[in-house]
Amino acid sequence: MVPLLGFWDSVLLILLGVFTALWGVKLARLVASLVFGFAMGYVFYAYSTPALKATFTPLVLFLVGFIVGAMIGFSAFKMVVSLLSGYILAELLVSTGYVANGETAVLVLALAFAVIIYALMDKALAIGFALLGAGMVYQGLLAAGIQGSLALILALAVFVIGVLPQMRRL
Repeated sequence: MVPLLGFWDSVLLILLGVFTALWGVKLARLVASLVFGFAMGYVFYAYSTPALKATFTPLVLFLVGFIVGAMIGFSAFKMVVSLLSGYILAELLVSTGYVANGETAVLVLALAFAVIIYALMDKALAIGFALLGAGMVYQGLLAAGIQGSLALILALAVFVIGVLPQMRRL
């Protein structure tokens, strides 16, 4: 069987997997903060530019919006992820027919799932990112030509090494 990845691609995948397993939750919070910051900064810039004919003031407002948005994004990360996950689970249940179809059912289920997910979010994110990183390491090791059982043992070690520090930080 011809590997789909080259050797250096698999090394990069292994390194990214280790990075994801160890610091995935922090990376997700950072990305959420940056995205929300840029979005709020853009809104401040876009709505202030036509009203203010100056060129410097909208840039200052963009920076203010970016800083405020980044702080909101960092603090609201857990709530947003739990609300979106709860809504997705509720839609899945309603679309499969297990629950009566209706907007009220989706709303109640989404909020109920969001509360449960919010309570379990920190541990779930730590386990999820450690598992994702271990999977990347496993695929990278297989693509590099390492035997499957050894690759699985190393991937499990990366999972354990990744999940333990993240669980302690919670």
